[in-house]
Amino acid sequence: MKKLILIAAILISNKIIAQILAGPMLGYVEHREAAIWIEVDEKVNKVGIKYWVKNNATNKNTLMYKGALNNKYNPITFILPELLMNTSYQYQFEMDGKEVFPAKIYEFKTKELWEWRKPAPDFKFLYGSCVYLNDSTYDRPGKPYGQNPAMLEKMADAEADFTIWGGDNLYLREADFSSASGIAYRYSHDRAAKAYQRVLSVRPNYATWDDHDYGPNDSNHSFDLKQVTYNCYKNYFPQKTYGNNGIDGIYQTFKYSDAQFFMMDDRFYRSANEIPGIINGKANQDKSYYGKQQMDWLKSALISSNAVFKFIVNGGQVLNTIADKECLRSYDAEFNDLMNYITTNKINGVIFLSGDRHFSEMHKISTPGFYDLYDFTCSPIASGVYAVDKSKEFVNPTRVEGSLFIGNNFSRISISGAKNERKVNFEIIDANGEKKWEYNINQALLSVPK
Repeated sequence: MKKLILIAAILISNKIIAQILAGPMLGYVEHREAAIWIEVDEKVNKVGIKYWVKNNATNKNTLMYKGALNNKYNPITFILPELLMNTSYQYQFEMDGKEVFPAKIYEFKTKELWEWRKPAPDFKFLYGSCVYLNDSTYDRPGKPYGQNPAMLEKMADAEADFTIWGGDNLYLREADFSSASGIAYRYSHDRAAKAYQRVLSVRPNYATWDDHDYGPNDSNHSFDLKQVTYNCYKNYFPQKTYGNNGIDGIYQTFKYSDAQFFMMDDRFYRSANEIPGIINGKANQDKSYYGKQQMDWLKSALISSNAVFKFIVNGGQVLNTIADKECLRSYDAEFNDLMNYITTNKINGVIFLSGDRHFSEMHKISTPGFYDLYDFTCSPIASGVYAVDKSKEFVNPTRVEGSLFIGNNFSRISISGAKNERKVNFEIIDANGEKKWEYNINQALLSVPK
């Protein structure tokens, strides 16, 4: 027994006890590049990542983090370059020149180059919004608002190729969004929660935000610390790009197989909800939702996309005719502008994905001479549930029959089928991991009638 203890002591003396506070999180993964995020303890002086082609550990590559460390918060993103396409990689970390102990090995696989070579690959991704993790010191009195953090484990167990986080991925409290240090605390605290660790490491992650991970409830461009939350978001959610020039807004786009995703920022440029959308019978051109710069970007990105499915991912709902304030439709000028642009330019395959509402549903609107547009809302993953069945929205003329689900949930969205016969399948999955609702939309139904 003493001999075993001595051996263990020798091993530990040559390594360090793990000082990774959060992560790893697998960010974007492309054909030849991948982003991997971790946060480390303030006592760590040097951090490196070793990565290699799976089952070929004799040929390891090493990247060392060259940024500042020893801060109270130390979020780190490694960009792994010059990878091989369609190849599985493994990786692990070292700190201050020693392996993290116990050494844990993680995996990811790069994208394959399928264009001009084979049919578009079938794929699945998870989608959801609203993750409130209880923190009693800062929470409001009464029943904890956070619900079912084990939902994140259910997501980790689900079969999928990547995850999209649709906003309110954490909840800033009153004591958080009043200061830069409070905002930094909340981002670091929630990311370190045990419930998040596995789901962020098992597959690539893409995200946008909504009001609660941006600032106060229903917040807009007037939030005085928006640049602070913007910088925190960049530190904790690795993306290839953030807005047009990396200083204003978090919108981005990425592709997967024959789908393209337009991740919208519905807060940074947004006017106050209270400003009227219509003045003297006309849409108020001064009430902005995305803002001109972001709207111009979205229009150009949509019309130049050759994707079969074009998912516009937005923190709040888009098509709901009854929802008050927190819906793009309440911003009449930009809503009408976007709808007219899509229809006039005959842009096929548009589907909206939204969150925010603390219940799930799908909306469908019809436009003469055009295909039906859908807005799929999925919420909440691990937050309180809104009793929409007791509100004026319970009966909603644009809601797809049977799509309303009230309870903690996430969704799995699958794309499959032969060329020109692709289809998208929506599933709502509850806290028990059971499928509660399913809906299919064929490619032909998202094409302008000839």
